[in-house]
Amino acid sequence: MADAQSSNDESAETMRSVLHRISKEIRDFRAEHKEDLHKLQEELKEDMKTELKDLKQEIYRELSANSTRIQAHETRLNEAETRIDEGETINMAMKDALIKSIKEQKAMREKLVDLEGRSRRNNIRIYGVPEEKEGNSMSEYVETLLKTELDLADTNLQIQRAHRVLARKPERNAPPRSIVVNFLEFNIKEMVLKKAWGKKIMIEERRLSFDHDYATDVVQKRKAYTGIKRALKEKGVHFQTPLDKMRIHWDSGTRTYNSAQDAAQELRRRGYSVETPGRSTTELDPEVERLLQAKIWERAGEGNEDGSGTARRARRRLQEFERIPPN
Repeated sequence: MADAQSSNDESAETMRSVLHRISKEIRDFRAEHKEDLHKLQEELKEDMKTELKDLKQEIYRELSANSTRIQAHETRLNEAETRIDEGETINMAMKDALIKSIKEQKAMREKLVDLEGRSRRNNIRIYGVPEEKEGNSMSEYVETLLKTELDLADTNLQIQRAHRVLARKPERNAPPRSIVVNFLEFNIKEMVLKKAWGKKIMIEERRLSFDHDYATDVVQKRKAYTGIKRALKEKGVHFQTPLDKMRIHWDSGTRTYNSAQDAAQELRRRGYSVETPGRSTTELDPEVERLLQAKIWERAGEGNEDGSGTARRARRRLQEFERIPPN
């Protein structure tokens, strides 16, 4: 019993000794590595301070660069707004000047056409006389023709000039050039026209036609009525064409149309098959209307109620452009 008790005491002592030694080693280990952990912590703090300082400096540099770029962009935007405003002002002034110029040109053309028409008031045109038929004197030939065909033998026609129109001589079998006849007195010219319109005159199986000597612009506008005249003649509708207008005697009453386009629209409405003639090159109203309706420019800052104007749109587009990173 005593031996067993002694053995247990020795074992317990040995265990306490081992535990004491292990505990001492753990304390030594902790003491040894505590200093290393402290050093590591200090190093980490220093590294973090350094990194934060570098990051702060980098952010400051980027902010400074961005501020410089923003100032440069602001300068460019202000310059762009100034140029846009100047461009708007110039374009609107040019538009107004162009519209004024076109209107003045139209008024001047109308005056020229009127003067040209007045200078031709005593003229008539004869269509269908074969080339070379007049012989050596056109005036004598025309006077003989009119007196013979219109029973004007005892009338002094007072023809001042008579000649073919100034155009290239036509090819064989082509329609002959018209003849321009100038009378001294307007009433003689009107009498000749009325008699010629009321009689059928033939030369070499070709019927002659007589008409006023209209100004060039008036002739171009009258040509636009060709298809309309044909359609009205087929239906037996009476019409007249004073200068560049058309007067149609409908069953419901007489109406006057200022252009071939208006007359063609009315005929189509009434069931006639006619094409819409093109506008004459001398008409300037469509160009003026397009300029008046066109909104090429608007003032900077003007636009919708939300304030979206030309300058605002330009600023937005420039800002979008600046966001594109460089290659």
